[in-house]
Amino acid sequence: MSFRPLSLLSVGEQHGAAGIVSGNGLSNFYWSTAIEDLECGIDNRLFRFSADGAGLVLGAAFGDLTVFSFAGTVSDADIAACIDRPGAVELHAPVAERERYEALAGGRWRQTREMVIMSAMHEAISSADGRCRSLGPSDADEVAAFYRLHHSETVFDPYMLEMPFVGAFDRGRLVACAGTVAQSRALRTSLIGHFATAEDRRGQGLATAVGGELLALLGEIGFETVYLATTSENEAALGVYRRLGFGTIDRRAQLDLTP
Repeated sequence: MSFRPLSLLSVGEQHGAAGIVSGNGLSNFYWSTAIEDLECGIDNRLFRFSADGAGLVLGAAFGDLTVFSFAGTVSDADIAACIDRPGAVELHAPVAERERYEALAGGRWRQTREMVIMSAMHEAISSADGRCRSLGPSDADEVAAFYRLHHSETVFDPYMLEMPFVGAFDRGRLVACAGTVAQSRALRTSLIGHFATAEDRRGQGLATAVGGELLALLGEIGFETVYLATTSENEAALGVYRRLGFGTIDRRAQLDLTP
């Protein structure tokens, strides 16, 4: 069975997918965000059921990058289908199965990093910072240019500015950003990321500032749980996230594949 967008899944298949991800907090969140995004006309998720119906591959396409995660029990054929996807690919695999996924990736495997998944409840969120302001669709060109210049590996899409997104400014110049990558209003849960600071302003607390403002904004509009993900070697980012009240809830193997 090939990958299909959510819009092409039958009602029965949607119920089946919901059953597979239930009990897995992050996978259930990904599923809920896909449902809500489709209602807004965003249909960038991909799904593949295992042959026995016991597993589900969840994909999200962002430009040339497709990110895959896995729920339930998936076969080698399911993993191979992800590896065969054109363009850049990330696989978020169970840590215990890292070697299996690497072996299947073969020549496309570039590196594996430990992904650290963190969460914060609203009660742990920092107060806002007056140096920052919310960003919206009218800021899309400036934000895209900022990421191209200061953090080119960030996959930014203007639709993200329809969700809470924050920038820090110095005399009118955008010097730091952080924003919402996905959200589920039904679950009152958000996934944030895209933290970046201009090279000449690093070490000045701007990541903490934009993060605090973003979390305060999310709390004001009713989000109770916030997720984010980074990699274990990124000690500076981990320090910022801990100061903002985040704690580690899970770890996965992030396999980066060559285009």
